[in-house]
Amino acid sequence: MSLSKTTLFITALALFSLNSGLHAQDAAMARGQTVYMQVCFACHQPTGLGLPGMFPPLAGSDWTAAKKPDRMIRMVLHGFTGPVTINGKPFATPAPLMPPQGAVLSDTQIADVLTYVRDAFGNKASAVTPDEVKAVRETEKSRAAMWTEAELQRIPVE
Repeated sequence: MSLSKTTLFITALALFSLNSGLHAQDAAMARGQTVYMQVCFACHQPTGLGLPGMFPPLAGSDWTAAKKPDRMIRMVLHGFTGPVTINGKPFATPAPLMPPQGAVLSDTQIADVLTYVRDAFGNKASAVTPDEVKAVRETEKSRAAMWTEAELQRIPVE
């Protein structure tokens, strides 16, 4: 094979691989949006803006934008209670912020919904994989309590 044919072949292969990855991400986003509209939207709203004084926004949130999704995975698995700081501002609510979903959502569903949340509403964070969710689920398998902000702040996200 000549150099130009080899270059063309490698380029085509790279584009195919990139395109396949994009389709996989698109599929995860679509599945994630479905889970979001079934489980999350009542509190966080279809826009991701939440309800002031009751449920925090996901749109533009430093929690959703974190480099690693480990805190968000834990919140979905076990729930979250108490006050939280969003983008440097306190967000207090009279109710627990989020019920646990780990018993009803699979690792793939959690990965998909977090992929959706981290890339919707103006957010631009990386996708979450089922393997990441599975690893956190395994690490935290003995946990029964909802998370608090103080506990989650000890989980590295950089």
